[in-house]
Amino acid sequence: MTTTQFTVTNNTNGQLDNQFILVFLTPINESQNWLYAAWQQLNPGEGGSQFFTLNQDISGKMIIPNQFETNTMTIAPGYVSLYENSTASPQGQFGNPIVGSSPTVQPPTVTVQQAGIKNMTSAPAQAPYAQWLVNGNLTVQSIAPVSAGGTLSAFELDTKLYWAIGNRQVGANFKLNQVTSNTVYNLPAGTTQVDVNLTYANNQFQFAFSGS
Repeated sequence: MTTTQFTVTNNTNGQLDNQFILVFLTPINESQNWLYAAWQQLNPGEGGSQFFTLNQDISGKMIIPNQFETNTMTIAPGYVSLYENSTASPQGQFGNPIVGSSPTVQPPTVTVQQAGIKNMTSAPAQAPYAQWLVNGNLTVQSIAPVSAGGTLSAFELDTKLYWAIGNRQVGANFKLNQVTSNTVYNLPAGTTQVDVNLTYANNQFQFAFSGS
């Protein structure tokens, strides 16, 4: 996947005000099984621009809300990190990512396009949820916990970006239909630069995209 820089410009004649431009990403498979976070939250001043980059910098973590959160582990597509517990780390910790086709990784495993976490813990008090991040920003959290005993959480990034206007968000709070009902931009392969122009007309915000 090509690294793409987005330049987002606010030309709304003051209508954006204290609201934010929210950008969402979705995985390719089983997209209904996730809660979605606003991956980017932008508030450029009137006539101003903000920038962000999209690439395949994917990382994962495990979380029990309000109780426990692991470190973030960078996991490239085609690789799996085994999440295991021990006496020293009863909650669990990540091992270094290994190639998904390795004999060390028993089925189920990932495709070359997916990054994966396998929950190899035994008898945890509570199963954690998987979170996936792109470029260091939270993208999705699994709706169901990732059960112990070898359950796989796999993530494959789609190149569709969904754009909305709203208040600042914290955490993964949106269902799939709330995301896909927004303006969608399907990023063409090989695009390195996208200019996004936000305007306001006829009582609604409008996004215009120009890629190269």
